[in-house]
Amino acid sequence: MNSEDHDIHTAYISHISHITSYALANTVLEKEKEEDTIFQLASSGFSSTVRLAKSHPEMWVPIFRQNKENVLDVLNEHISQLRKFKSALEKENYEYLEELILKANKIRGILK
Repeated sequence: MNSEDHDIHTAYISHISHITSYALANTVLEKEKEEDTIFQLASSGFSSTVRLAKSHPEMWVPIFRQNKENVLDVLNEHISQLRKFKSALEKENYEYLEELILKANKIRGILK
C-alpha cells in the first residue's frame, strides 16, 4: 500500500474513531456536570466508545494535521451518516432507522 492510500484508509478506519470518541466524551462532559452520574450510568458500550478519548493530544493533533484533507473528507461523510440517524428519528421513520442499524451490523462479519 502506498502512503497516499494508507492515509486515506487510516482516516476512515482509525482517525475518525478517535474524533468520534473525543466528540462523544466532550458532549457528555458538557451535559453531565456530575461526574458521579457519568460513573453510575456508564455502560460497557459507553466505556468502549470513549476509550479512545483517553488518547493524548500530543500524539493525535500532529496526525490530524498531517492527514487533514482526508480527515475532513471522512468527517463530512460521518456527519452525513449522523444526519441520516437524526432525520429518521425526527421523522419517526423507524423502519429506515432499523435499515441504518442493520447496514452497520455488517461490520460484524468483517471484524470477527
